[in-house]
Amino acid sequence: MELTLPMLSEQDRHVQRMNLRRYMREVVNLRMIAADKAGLASGQVIDMTTRGCGLRLTKPLKPGQYLTLKLYPDDGTASVICDLAQVQWGENDRAGVAFLSMSLANELRLHRLCSNRLTFEYWD
Repeated sequence: MELTLPMLSEQDRHVQRMNLRRYMREVVNLRMIAADKAGLASGQVIDMTTRGCGLRLTKPLKPGQYLTLKLYPDDGTASVICDLAQVQWGENDRAGVAFLSMSLANELRLHRLCSNRLTFEYWD
């Protein structure tokens, strides 16, 4: 039996790649500070889930780079500290990071922050 795969346009391929995410990211606007070996960078969290976030920063980041992040919710709740995050992609002043390690207290704060703002969608 022969299987034929349809040809996809550039736009269709982009949509298909976006749908591979397990959690839909929601647009947010939170202040943040990132720290690495070279120092500090300030910026904004522009989208997020409990697994990672998109950033807009004052300096470019490179894929594979490790960071510590501090997120400042705008609702007056305690800040969320991610002890270890890894840059998944970087482009100009934007980057996407995956959260790798944080304390249980910070993980609970992050989940509360996300449940107040986000709706999750899961794909198998």
